[in-house]
Amino acid sequence: MHAESARAEGFGSSASGVLYNPSRNVELENLLVLDEKARNRKASVLTRGSIDVLLQELNALEQVDEEALEQVDAELALLAAKNVEGQLSEFSESEEYEKLSDQKKRLLNDRADQASLQRRLKERKVTFGRLAAQGPAITYGAALFASLLSNTTMHPLDTIKVRKISLKQRKSNEISASMDRSVDESADEIREYEPTWDEIVGEDGFAGLYQGLFWNLCREGVPLALYLGLYENAKDVLLQMDVMKPHPILVYLIAGGFGEFFGSILRIPAEAVKNGTQVGMSVSEALESSVLSPSGRANIFKCWKTCLFRDIPFGGIQLAVFEYLKLLLVVAGIQALDPDAPITEALFGAVGGIVGAFCTTPVDVVITRMFNERRLNIAAGLSEDAVDTSPIDTARAVYADSGVPGFFVGAKERVLYWGPAISIFLTVYCRIRQYYLPDIDVPIL
Repeated sequence: MHAESARAEGFGSSASGVLYNPSRNVELENLLVLDEKARNRKASVLTRGSIDVLLQELNALEQVDEEALEQVDAELALLAAKNVEGQLSEFSESEEYEKLSDQKKRLLNDRADQASLQRRLKERKVTFGRLAAQGPAITYGAALFASLLSNTTMHPLDTIKVRKISLKQRKSNEISASMDRSVDESADEIREYEPTWDEIVGEDGFAGLYQGLFWNLCREGVPLALYLGLYENAKDVLLQMDVMKPHPILVYLIAGGFGEFFGSILRIPAEAVKNGTQVGMSVSEALESSVLSPSGRANIFKCWKTCLFRDIPFGGIQLAVFEYLKLLLVVAGIQALDPDAPITEALFGAVGGIVGAFCTTPVDVVITRMFNERRLNIAAGLSEDAVDTSPIDTARAVYADSGVPGFFVGAKERVLYWGPAISIFLTVYCRIRQYYLPDIDVPIL
């Protein structure tokens, strides 16, 4: 409820004097005057007169546009919000509170909830300001460390996904080359084939699932640090534009896609080598086939153009979901969860990773098959360029082999990989940046 409701219930007028200061807007100056008045009244026992001042201050808090505040003024507004919330909470436990009618108690409790919301909104503004003041070494360093940790933890699931796709692709080629089956029988056998656990892990057992770890870290280490650093920079620029301020989710999507575009340039060569080592090639063979030979580089460029349709949506979706859920928690005023708590960031990061990974699985299947195509041609005694398929041709082959479900081969492993991976990544990244938040000098009111 607003100040008019408070006045109707006998809590006093919302009018107050305003001291003009050209360095601040009228709403903030009004808030600071009321906050000083409330602090002076706090020296005595809390009374209904004190609550009148607090409700006036809360009304002033709601009038302040935190997006327009300079950092020091945002810090002052946050101190005022904490003061209002704390004193209203203290009054709700006093004898004076018990003397109020039930209607006035409900009104006061509603205003206490509004005070908590204002405190959260001002905290969000202050935190964003302090994060923006951090140097690039902390931003990129935190992203690099978080990336290395999350990808090392989740690498076996990525290997399982790659091997499942490769095994199904090999089976499809073997059955298609056989002359003993009709076309319909071949198609049915391809669709029904599912690799066994023994086929996936191979002779090396579980330890073999860590094949390609170094190249996976190369794929996600520096590129992911670049991605998140550019995302933060792009987000800060976009949020300063008047046309973008009302649309934060669009900002997160655009900024995430922008970061992923440049991150993918570094990621694709390492991904090609990683996929080769995960399905049995030596590092030298994978490098020669995917990077060093002219035909390999041409294939990487072809795959990179396709990867943009996977990585840009994935990068945008995961961060948009993560940021939106945190913002929703603040605006909804849900007190049980702190949007900046590690457990909340882990949960929302997992949701973002799961949604982004599942939505981009079909493109990931096409890319993985394109990388595997060269190795399978060599294994069959053909030139590695014997079949130069385009992404569309590869997608058609997937559909011909397995229909729509073929585009979701490895989806479970991809979701199980990226859900926890993004959860770990964003939680560690946010914890490191929160730990190194710079202090802001705030003048004493």
